[in-house]
Amino acid sequence: MVVIAETAPPSIGPALIVLWAAVIALVGLVGVFAPWFVDRSGDGRITAYGNSFAGGVLLAAGLIHLLGDANAGFSSVYPDFDYPAAYAIATFAFLLVLGLERVIPRALETGGEGEDPESAALIGASEHRGLAPFLLLLTLSIHSLIAGITLGISTSAGAGVLLVAILAHKGAAGFALGSTFREAAIPPRTRIPALLVFVCSTPLGVVLGGFAIEVLGEGSGAAEAWFKAIAAGTFLYIATLDIVREEFFPGGSNRGRRLACACLGAGVMAVVAIWM
Repeated sequence: MVVIAETAPPSIGPALIVLWAAVIALVGLVGVFAPWFVDRSGDGRITAYGNSFAGGVLLAAGLIHLLGDANAGFSSVYPDFDYPAAYAIATFAFLLVLGLERVIPRALETGGEGEDPESAALIGASEHRGLAPFLLLLTLSIHSLIAGITLGISTSAGAGVLLVAILAHKGAAGFALGSTFREAAIPPRTRIPALLVFVCSTPLGVVLGGFAIEVLGEGSGAAEAWFKAIAAGTFLYIATLDIVREEFFPGGSNRGRRLACACLGAGVMAVVAIWM
């Protein structure tokens, strides 16, 4: 009897890690500083369509790719552990980000009685020395760092899907963050270093993930499963409570086209799953 040993899929090489980190940084850089070059009276439909497409990409990437890979990773590393650990970790990651974004900002109450404190805080950011933009910077940077680490420790077979998801959201999230800083009138000497933190967060995560693969080698299977489960939870949060709330809950037109863009993004990820 011939026994064929299964070999783990190769991880992405250092050169590709550096290249992808540079591309992600460039997309983030364009996104965060774009609001200062875009006329506020211009047509924002393209941005809305792109944001909706990114939402579909992230939703499908979290559910179809990351959660599935994380669950398979846990089953491989801990074959005797009969528990859906990946789904539990993703759930807690979702709730953690929910707390960071929707609970902490309540401390910034600015509105009157019966007004949503979080909404009032975000709207009145410029009246409170820009605290809300920095909270948004913190949460988006955490998202990006985790997503970057997940990309860095991914195998070459699945990294392409995650890269598409990250690029699809990086520019849109950067534009939203830059718009918040612009509305809050944060001075350039504070604004530029702060926005560069967000720009560098994902590339830093990619490099750290690649370094972890080099150091841990074959023992990185558990780390990869953990980070993919955490990234799945954060991706699901961004796709639902961030993008869906922004693009579909407020009043406005073209919701059907936005939904079509979201379906297109999810469809692309679903089709890519056939090969990856």
